[in-house]
Amino acid sequence: MNQSERLRVSILHGAGRENPEIGEVLQNLPYLKLFKQAVDPETFLSQHANKAPDLVLVDLDGLTQVPEWLGELINRLPASEIAVCSKCRDPDFLIRIMKLRVGSFIPLPLQRQDLEEAVARARAALQERPSEPSQIIAVTGSKGGVGTTSLATNLALALNETTPGEVVLADLARPFPQVGQFLDLKAQHTLRDLIQSADSLDAIFLRKVVQQHKSQLGVILSSAELETGFPGVIDPEALSKTLVALRTAYTWIVVDAGCWLDYLFVKLVQEADHILLLTELSVPDLQNLKKIKALFQRWELDDYKIKVVVNRYEKDYTLGLGDLESILGRPVFYTLPSDYHSLIEAINQGVPLAEVAPRSKLWRKIKGLAAELVAQSRPKTGEDKPGILRRFFLKG
Repeated sequence: MNQSERLRVSILHGAGRENPEIGEVLQNLPYLKLFKQAVDPETFLSQHANKAPDLVLVDLDGLTQVPEWLGELINRLPASEIAVCSKCRDPDFLIRIMKLRVGSFIPLPLQRQDLEEAVARARAALQERPSEPSQIIAVTGSKGGVGTTSLATNLALALNETTPGEVVLADLARPFPQVGQFLDLKAQHTLRDLIQSADSLDAIFLRKVVQQHKSQLGVILSSAELETGFPGVIDPEALSKTLVALRTAYTWIVVDAGCWLDYLFVKLVQEADHILLLTELSVPDLQNLKKIKALFQRWELDDYKIKVVVNRYEKDYTLGLGDLESILGRPVFYTLPSDYHSLIEAINQGVPLAEVAPRSKLWRKIKGLAAELVAQSRPKTGEDKPGILRRFFLKG
């Protein structure tokens, strides 16, 4: 974990009522991000079914016995550091906490220094663990108008449903970037701002540039300079550094790459973990795919990360999936149905497809594509992640 990253902190008010003093202290520490909070363990665990916090503050204010559910909480959140906050100093109480392998004990009333020390220990422990790598998805297409922006935008929103606040959508499509129109957002800061500050990016600057959609999806819009694609405007290596910085802040980075094949496109697909190559079943698309395949081979891209997605797919077309697979020498990764009416309504209103047609086959398929990418990103191992650090800190 990078030292500039904000730790995601969740609070479980274990005594059954919220303790506002903890939240007040958290707000004064800019390197912490309040992720979730609840007043009962069952709700708390359900909130973190898809994404665990870095640090859990368990508030036991008013309790003189260690609750039975604390051990279960620790077992269910093996990737999180656990800190117990309490006024109780009874030796039996403290020994019980030690036996449960709690990472820190923080005395109440909460003091900023005590919390800072617990955070430092949590950060050190997290750095010792192999973190789940972030994933960059580059969405490109066989020609203009094939639907790259529609897919990139709605795929990012689908991923964001699984991991709220952990997904960012960046618009690198040229010459006509349209993510802003699709989500009814106007550029305050742009991708160019990030790239030009690539050597000094930190979490605070990222938060200034990344806009927040109402869904909690992070969005980075394009700029006029990027639209021109003029050589020398943007250094490809600066784009690479920007992507590295985004990896430290987000689990998923979805980039609308459009179909503009230039030096920035080459750098992006080299850095990406997944390249979604969107196409239709038409002769012009298949001819373009032959050329794109040759370019990808010339750029020595890893074959496994290129995933062909057929858009607006109908089974009764003259050209079938077999024709496409014989040309590319690979199976089609995914197909998406045609749903022009729902999609154009969403685009014209500047809202996600899920708002206009949440039960449409197209939205369900996009969610399925997101689930498939999530499944492929998981480590292929049966080993459990390391347990929490077996350290205990007692402050008198």
